[in-house]
Amino acid sequence: MTSLKLTAISLALAAMLLLAAGCSQPGNASTAGHELYQLHCLECHEGKNLNLRKQPPKLNGLFQAKALPSGAPANDQEVRKTIVEGRGIMPAFDQRLSDKEIEDLVKYLHTI
Repeated sequence: MTSLKLTAISLALAAMLLLAAGCSQPGNASTAGHELYQLHCLECHEGKNLNLRKQPPKLNGLFQAKALPSGAPANDQEVRKTIVEGRGIMPAFDQRLSDKEIEDLVKYLHTI
């Protein structure tokens, strides 16, 4: 093999390793946000037969709408505010989640 072919193969392998590492990084916001969603949001927002006066809204496509179910604009600031302060029967998560966790959760909500 020529040195040019070896260099090309080495570069291709290095690129594949970098891509694979980026997809499975434990610090990845999407992964962290997904885990937080599973732990803190899923039970109510996707639960069935909840013993609640009102069913919490589904969060799929949250940012595709112009407004949140509350009527507030569907943007990061308003979603973050709702997570931090709570709304209606939803508890506040300001004492349960760090700023970084809230940021990861908001980023994840953009993906569902």
